[in-house]
Amino acid sequence: MEGDMMITCNFCGHSFNETDSISACKGCPMSKSCNKHKCPNCGFEVPQEPGIIKLLRKWGQKYA
Repeated sequence: MEGDMMITCNFCGHSFNETDSISACKGCPMSKSCNKHKCPNCGFEVPQEPGIIKLLRKWGQKYA
């Protein structure tokens, strides 16, 4: 997907995008309501960034 944010796993340091995270969660019954990104490298679940932080980040990039 275009515009995917890069995520770095806090456990193993692997960088991945949101699309990779979604594919790593296939088969999980909580995948629709979970608010975490699953690292496709080690399986560690990284909490999602709150929406307000994403908005501020986009705003900062626009005016930087």
